[in-house]
Amino acid sequence: MHPVYRIDVARRFVTLYWSEFPSAARLREVVEEAVADSEFRPGMNFLWNRKPGPANPASTEYLREMLYSLQMLAERVGPHSWAIVGHNPADFGKARVLEAISDGTKVTIRAFKSAGDAEEWLRNPVRYEGNIVHFPARIPSLMGPLFA
Repeated sequence: MHPVYRIDVARRFVTLYWSEFPSAARLREVVEEAVADSEFRPGMNFLWNRKPGPANPASTEYLREMLYSLQMLAERVGPHSWAIVGHNPADFGKARVLEAISDGTKVTIRAFKSAGDAEEWLRNPVRYEGNIVHFPARIPSLMGPLFA
């Protein structure tokens, strides 16, 4: 078993679990290894999770480079989705930035605060639309008692 990724064939997604935040080069390397794995199938989605800890050091350049890499991956393996788990406000915010700048690409990215919600979304990944309530809601407390 690979120390960073695990392919779940039944649920059609690859889990990337990092102990430390990866460099852009390390991210590309691991994703390439996962895609080259005999269990990987085109159209599989990705779940990025990281051990909770200090905020990640991702810069704007890192986010742009990551999005470019994901777009190039989509050219090879087809449209797919990424669920990114942010365990603290800074990580969640950076994942939301990545989600926003991915609009109009072949990659659907969503930010989550828990791996469970991310896995649930990967069953039927849809882009975030502010006027439509998708599961899981962004901020359940603001939805009102009828939706809770």
